[in-house]
Amino acid sequence: MQMSESPLAGRTGILRVRAVARGQVQGVGYRSYVAGCASKTGVAGYVKNLPDGTVEMVAEGDAADLAAFLEAVRAEGEPVIAVEDLTVEVSAPTGEFSGFEARFGDRKEELFRRSMLALDLMKALLKTEQEMLAEQRKTNTLLEELLGAEKK
Repeated sequence: MQMSESPLAGRTGILRVRAVARGQVQGVGYRSYVAGCASKTGVAGYVKNLPDGTVEMVAEGDAADLAAFLEAVRAEGEPVIAVEDLTVEVSAPTGEFSGFEARFGDRKEELFRRSMLALDLMKALLKTEQEMLAEQRKTNTLLEELLGAEKK
């Protein structure tokens, strides 16, 4: 992930940020994750998917709260979400938000995309399980050979 000095460094007061996250950020629960980050940090605004596969978030609040929000939405350590880059623009607040919301597009399209992602994740899980079982069989064979050799 690209890391740089916080665009909020040295700033105080109420501000507005527009951030765009790139990476594995659509169809993985990222908007809900971002909404949770907003709830924890007390910022107001929205998050939504963009047609190019990125996720846009606009938030307003105290500079310190926004800095904590931007750090949290990097989702480091999350198993499915992978934020590879987060670009941030800072501007004056408009005061238009009273809370934070995750905005959704066409529900049928979103359900289809999530179903396809779930299928891909299930395939990866099954492949990993098969690989683990194959390794377990090899280990069992080696153990049987060792035990057989000890009995002789």
